[in-house]
Amino acid sequence: MNANSYITTDELVYTINHSQEIDRGDEMGPFAVKRGKYVYVYRTWQDARDEEERKPMWQMMIPVNIESLSELYEREDLDADDLESKGFWPLIELISKYAHTPMKFREQMEVAQ
Repeated sequence: MNANSYITTDELVYTINHSQEIDRGDEMGPFAVKRGKYVYVYRTWQDARDEEERKPMWQMMIPVNIESLSELYEREDLDADDLESKGFWPLIELISKYAHTPMKFREQMEVAQ
């Protein structure tokens, strides 16, 4: 990968929160928040039963030091079949891009000129 294809933690969070491709327009999110050593990804609500309360449902925790999607599979934080059936492949691809970004580039916010 070259430096132009790297993604910082802030960019990961911003893209999850603002990408229409990831949002899918169904008001179920996801949305992300960085807390400490993890990026927590939530959906707006779990399903129709929770629609009245609109309580966020935790979807996954992405370690900021992740090096491979297999780490999420091993911890059972990523259920690719579930995400695929719900149309979340753009989210999986984004996390994969983040996982392949070298650590030294994840926290740097450089402006390309």
